[in-house]
Amino acid sequence: MLFRLTEELRRELKEPLGELIKGPIPEPYLRIKDELRGKTVITVGDVVTENVLKLGISPSLALYDLRTKRTDYSPDINAKAVFMTVSNPPGTITKALLDAIRKAFRLVERGRPVHILVSGEEDLGAIPAVLYAPLNSVVLYGQPDEGVVLIKVTPECKRRCAQILAKMEVVRDGD
Repeated sequence: MLFRLTEELRRELKEPLGELIKGPIPEPYLRIKDELRGKTVITVGDVVTENVLKLGISPSLALYDLRTKRTDYSPDINAKAVFMTVSNPPGTITKALLDAIRKAFRLVERGRPVHILVSGEEDLGAIPAVLYAPLNSVVLYGQPDEGVVLIKVTPECKRRCAQILAKMEVVRDGD
């Protein structure tokens, strides 16, 4: 089973799910550095993960695909973490990605940071990350050519992400 983005949702998701911190790299990251300390930090994207690590902050969960702006990218990500690999085609959220994120948070609860390397695309991973993250966590993802989006995980934010997932087209593939 997978959830596929509809055209209507694609337009809706052009708007950030949280607060857009604008500016050229590394400015947005430097401005939010103090807000990240002591929190469960989840990063979605290669550039975001790389820049958070450069701040000296180790994300509890990082999702990335070794691509940025549709081109190959080799981020400077050298972390002591549990590594998982999952397939997730562009414009979708697969059951495998949902399961990996759920499993990752069980490891995070035990103090084990997790990196999920996505074969395909991780862009929509912020939605299930918010759904499964503990309250008061921070989810970060990039807004290309603008900055970084900071989502504070609250009950309201979880509801919004659940509504987005519910609006996606469900494709059953036998599982």
